[in-house]
Amino acid sequence: MNQFLSACWLTLTLVSAFPVSAANPESTDSPQRLYDEGVPETGYLTLKTDNYTLPLDAASGWTIDKMLFHGQEFGLNNGQYGTVLRPKGQQWWGTGHKEGGREVVHRLHLIVDGKETPITKTGETITGKRIEFIKESTIWKFKVRAEIILTNSEIFERTQMEALEACDLDLLYYFMHCFPPTSTKWMAQLPDGTIETGPLSHSKKMAVNKDTTWVAQFNPEQQLSSLCYTPRVIAGNQSASMIWDLDRYHKYYLRHNNGQSFKKGDQLDFTVIVKAVPDEAGDWQATKQAAASLMKQFPVEK
Repeated sequence: MNQFLSACWLTLTLVSAFPVSAANPESTDSPQRLYDEGVPETGYLTLKTDNYTLPLDAASGWTIDKMLFHGQEFGLNNGQYGTVLRPKGQQWWGTGHKEGGREVVHRLHLIVDGKETPITKTGETITGKRIEFIKESTIWKFKVRAEIILTNSEIFERTQMEALEACDLDLLYYFMHCFPPTSTKWMAQLPDGTIETGPLSHSKKMAVNKDTTWVAQFNPEQQLSSLCYTPRVIAGNQSASMIWDLDRYHKYYLRHNNGQSFKKGDQLDFTVIVKAVPDEAGDWQATKQAAASLMKQFPVEK
């Protein structure tokens, strides 16, 4: 009898153990994709011309990681570039932000010196004289087409947005750039042609803080200025061109709005052209000449 009870106990023990294992099988599913099929989700793709090098970060919505001129890093990789928005009462969407939701990348196009070049993986460097990179994505309730054209002369960025339905924003930063904290002063041209200047001293405040045609920061350590020109002023509700004067970067924001409503089909289309201006001595002469040249090449739009 004792042998029979022992056998029953052992059988019950084994039977009760196996269902626990079966109820928690090891997952064989691959991680769920965020981007559309065929779009790499991690890694970097580097675009390179003779003068500029531009790594793009797949994980941050295929946005700029940093900017180099003649191998010198004049745009840092300690913050986000590109377009971010904050829906009314919600958290951030876009680029590397995950607080509210992720930017979903649908398609990538790369044209190198006029030739279509497929993007199938990251970890490569693409070289050419004119490199066109086009991204199609969705940020919250906006369809986005972001274009970067890299040449020996400048970094051209154009972003087009369309509201997919009626929606309200708390904030839209149309473009962002992380310039080094070693820049010591700024110069800006306002839409009426007025020139203004000011210091950069890690004040933890926003410098400039008004609509501009172009803004430059002078970096004496690198002996260059970073020039950002918008052929059409990025004007929305409480728009502003701003430099966040911190000790880790002097981040340049082009804010389209500080709260605005959109109807389905409403569209935005703005461009910023970034240029490193070498041999700037601090008197702004080289920068003013570069700005005049850009304004001739890309005429002011109303």
